[in-house]
Amino acid sequence: MNKAANHKSTLSNGVRDGIVDIFKRILPITKLIHTGTQVEKEAPNIVQSLPRLKPFDLSIRLHHLLTQGAWRTPFARIGFDVVFVHSTKPAPSDPLRLTASFNESDLRLREGEKKKFARSTGGTNEMTSKTLSPDEVIGEINNSNYGFIPIAVGPFGEMGSIFRRFWDGSDPLPLPIFDSNRPEAARAARRSVSVDTPWDILGKADARWKSERGDTLFDGSYLTSLPSIWAKQQYGIVCSTQLANHIHSSFNNLIYDPKGHHDGEGDVDLDDSDDPDELDWKWVDVDFLDEPITTATTTEPAVHDAFASQNRRRRAGLSCDVKSSCSRSR
Repeated sequence: MNKAANHKSTLSNGVRDGIVDIFKRILPITKLIHTGTQVEKEAPNIVQSLPRLKPFDLSIRLHHLLTQGAWRTPFARIGFDVVFVHSTKPAPSDPLRLTASFNESDLRLREGEKKKFARSTGGTNEMTSKTLSPDEVIGEINNSNYGFIPIAVGPFGEMGSIFRRFWDGSDPLPLPIFDSNRPEAARAARRSVSVDTPWDILGKADARWKSERGDTLFDGSYLTSLPSIWAKQQYGIVCSTQLANHIHSSFNNLIYDPKGHHDGEGDVDLDDSDDPDELDWKWVDVDFLDEPITTATTTEPAVHDAFASQNRRRRAGLSCDVKSSCSRSR
């Protein structure tokens, strides 16, 4: 049995959307943001030299308000990016190996975090022909006064230590060692666990809720009496649902091999930390001037116009390609 391609972008996007919903409700309570509209998904115009690049799955726009009790941070924005990892070793069968397994899982999560800081590709601005290396992209993010926190997720929903620090104040693991040609990646990693980066959002949400609302139940039930209880339940539901859907989809893509060949492709792989497609940057499909889509490599005017026309039709709900007529999508 072999498995056809089953990309993990749907899995990552599902977890991203769940975290966005959690942030929109929790972060205003902490007064880190004023309103849920400051939580954004895949925002462009983050990297000045590459405005079509979308380096974050989700991010928080921070307004430096002078309102009483506002959570102070020097950053203009904090971005987050989801990556899934898993242990390559079999599950332990005895308590003595259980602790070692947890340590190994933490290290795998840390490796996933490291690869989000040290990306494998850079990018080129098609308008200006300016090209940035992967570390230069991270450098522009740093120089724009943005923070960056990778969200590494394991096969049971466990969090990497950097995001866990932001989530509940847990102590992060020691940062990994970066190659000498990745100074901006190392700088971003240090910033992610610095005193300038917010931490323990759930603890602060609980404290403010108790101070301002007393014994009022957060979600109208004793089962979700505090913001932290509700947020943890929502995160668990999101992870279990998205992981189950991914596994189900993977089994649906299994292909029968009558010769019985097995090269490991039949395994349900949750790890995108080594997948170039998952680690690569995301881009806006069409820029604001109707230039060709990112994957178009031609600059011939006729083809350029065809791509721009195709993109306008796609936004209008028409299905088409460059050389064919279009029909209304159903």
